[in-house]
Amino acid sequence: MKMNLLLLFLAAMVVRATSQPPNPFPLPYDYYSVVFQWAKSVYNTGVNQCIKPTFPAFTLHGLWPQWYRFPPLDDCRQNPRSANFENASIPDPVRNNLIQYWPNMYGPNEAFWGHEYEKHGSCVDPFYSNQLTYFVTALRVATSTDLYSILAAAGILCGNPTTVGAVRTAIHASTGFWPTVQCNRSITRTLQLLQIYLCFNKITNVPMDCPIVQKGCIDPIDYPRPIIWQYL
Repeated sequence: MKMNLLLLFLAAMVVRATSQPPNPFPLPYDYYSVVFQWAKSVYNTGVNQCIKPTFPAFTLHGLWPQWYRFPPLDDCRQNPRSANFENASIPDPVRNNLIQYWPNMYGPNEAFWGHEYEKHGSCVDPFYSNQLTYFVTALRVATSTDLYSILAAAGILCGNPTTVGAVRTAIHASTGFWPTVQCNRSITRTLQLLQIYLCFNKITNVPMDCPIVQKGCIDPIDYPRPIIWQYL
């Protein structure tokens, strides 16, 4: 019941947000990806130090409008008509869910949210028109898609090696659509599962097959077990 109420609230916020005037100079794009990250694979590279507890769950990295062609649509901040992040305009119910589903493991949450919106959402419609649409659209996916449980149900457990095909097949079996799997290397140079992209039609918000299979992966890949960190 609690989750149903949350989804109804988010849907209402989307309707409210998309009632704003459109951007007269939008940057065109073809589809968007909601990108989830595995925190252990982010901070075990030796670059970032995690300062918050991590749990066995994929959390949001961002919502990224995409082009089919190369190069990818990568940085709205290069567009002179991009919008600025307005932290004060995020309603408390949305903020509470951002804290849960979109945490910054290395510093203030607002810095992470602002970076993602300004880089990926601030120059395209409908997100330019009202940043609330950007965050609510991502939350709608995060609150209804438990990637950790999907993988576990398929026998893919953190702490064990896996393959790109196994991860993609598990998610396809659960959602009906093919994701993109991205890998990176740990500090010991081990290839590991880093991110999972779920792709969506930009007009209808309906899931679609991601056009890219994988990024930077060679089987087998590690799926590292998270360590529970305490707040500093």
